[in-house]
Amino acid sequence: MTAQTTGQGRGGTRERILLLLRRHGRRSAPQLAKQLDLSVVGIRRHLVALERDGLVEASVEKPARGRPAALYRLTDAGLETFPRHYDELAAEALSFLGAADGRALHAFLAWRNEQLAARYSPRVSGADVAERARHLADALSEQGFMAEVEQTPDGLRLCQHNCTVEHIAAAHPDVCTSEAALFERLLGTSVVREATIVGGAVRCVTSVAPAASPRRPGPRLARPGTDPARPAGSPTNPAARSTA
Repeated sequence: MTAQTTGQGRGGTRERILLLLRRHGRRSAPQLAKQLDLSVVGIRRHLVALERDGLVEASVEKPARGRPAALYRLTDAGLETFPRHYDELAAEALSFLGAADGRALHAFLAWRNEQLAARYSPRVSGADVAERARHLADALSEQGFMAEVEQTPDGLRLCQHNCTVEHIAAAHPDVCTSEAALFERLLGTSVVREATIVGGAVRCVTSVAPAASPRRPGPRLARPGTDPARPAGSPTNPAARSTA
């Protein structure tokens, strides 16, 4: 369900309620019923369903006079049912940063990896690579990447069935390169991209090298102006530049 199809009073009752809450901020069930020319009982039934789905939330306020009333407003999930242009803005920002020699883009990606590493590191723990890979897959799945770890005769593969930044990654491969560097840093071992969604595959597949030693710090992105995927002196892996 999206509220973008509800302009000019079109769409079902639920969509029309969302549209009114988007336009007016907060409304009580009687106010919504009056605006939509429906019964209060019917509106409350729809509000219960919307609240159950996490699209609206209610707060009780006591007016200067009269009984306390429940006022409904959109949640963050409810706001997301309306058109957004995050991808467009992000792509424009990355294009701006990537102008000239790309130093600003590399600096941004290095900064971003620092933030992601700080967020994921407490979760991605374990005595061996396999355990850390499973924890990383869980963390990625919570962010919408639909990740899982597969055991193969040759070792581990980290598979991502969804790319949350697919359009951006297609235009800016360095975004994918920085993700590979992040995986190496978190897992404490080298990784190689075997297949990518932006390259036409149905999923991103990253092979993970086995490591018998305890976790060690992985590589960081290089200084702006150098290869952000590998430490100095390491060979560049072209496959790691083609996915997110």
